[in-house]
Amino acid sequence: MRSFKPLFLVVLGLLVAYVLLVQVLRWVAFGDEERAALAVMEVAPAPPAGESGFKYLAYPDQAVPEGELDAALAADIEAFQRWHATADERFAGTGDVAVKHPVLPSSTRYPTRAAVAPHDAECGLGGDCIAKLRGHEEEVRAWLDADAERLALAEKALAAEHFLNPYPLDVATPLANFRLLRLPLNHIALQALEGDVAGALPRACTLLADSRRHLRNDAMLIEKIVTAALAEGAGKLVADLRALDPALPLPGECTAALRPVQVADYQVCGALRTEYAMVAELSRQTHAAMDGWRLPMRWVLYSDKLQRGWIASHFAPLCTAEGQAAIARGEIPAPKVKDFDRASVDFWAAPISNILASVASPAYGDYQRRLLNHADALRGHLASIEATQAVPEPQPGS
Repeated sequence: MRSFKPLFLVVLGLLVAYVLLVQVLRWVAFGDEERAALAVMEVAPAPPAGESGFKYLAYPDQAVPEGELDAALAADIEAFQRWHATADERFAGTGDVAVKHPVLPSSTRYPTRAAVAPHDAECGLGGDCIAKLRGHEEEVRAWLDADAERLALAEKALAAEHFLNPYPLDVATPLANFRLLRLPLNHIALQALEGDVAGALPRACTLLADSRRHLRNDAMLIEKIVTAALAEGAGKLVADLRALDPALPLPGECTAALRPVQVADYQVCGALRTEYAMVAELSRQTHAAMDGWRLPMRWVLYSDKLQRGWIASHFAPLCTAEGQAAIARGEIPAPKVKDFDRASVDFWAAPISNILASVASPAYGDYQRRLLNHADALRGHLASIEATQAVPEPQPGS
């Protein structure tokens, strides 16, 4: 035993020295860039005012009576909050941070709503609805009549002020079913094709105004992309209705719908801040999972602080003042890609965090480009509508 004691002390000293060295490396790795990125990304978007339409998109496949939507959603949120709060307990025993979804009360309380298959000619959110549905009016009418309950839910959701997701941010957060929003687009186009252009036009303008209002809200990325596509599709529909009957006067519902396109509505930054917050929460949960016998991993292999700093650095170019100004000019800053280098300070400061930060992320710059493309398309539709304005009849004696 006496012969092993010096060896044990040497090994212990080396381990202590390695742990201390890693802390120094972490101090070096977390520099000005990470601090600046966190300052940019850890700004919570201001919550929108007014009623949320989330509840109308939360249960498309469950027959929840409209009068019970608020209570059903409140019960589900409470159950999810309890589940979300137990992340430390759930992960501590296994270290398993795989995406899991809790069983919510509504899933067992309410019956399933009958599935309705859409017609093959259905128009997508940004689609050319009049052209797609023409010649299929009878079949599309049967489809939409059969799916009248979901159509009503979509229209109520669009009439609300926003779709703010009320659940805690988590990779398992339940999402709204935005696919329902294509139903009013199809229904209005069908109304026009069945001969009621005058009745369809104010509805189309209301849909365009609603989609543009929701687009201005900084919520989840999926909502931003969906509402931009819906605004493009609704703008195309209004333009097509004007072309069908150019002499038809524009109703009052079109005033808000036809306002000039503002590039600020199409900035992706607010949605990316929500996206960052969700990924950062996963980082914290991973940190919490490294407890018990896994605790030493926090000291040498994983760093929540560095992980969040590197995640923020990835998003930040699209959110800085310079980046947003470039986007307004049509120039898309490239999100920073974390280099993976085993010889780098970053790697040895937190190998697991470095590997995770280096894993390929979604092409967020492409999402911003897609939003700008939707903006350009809507500008084109608004110009088309302007060009087909009815020419006033000359007055007697003029």
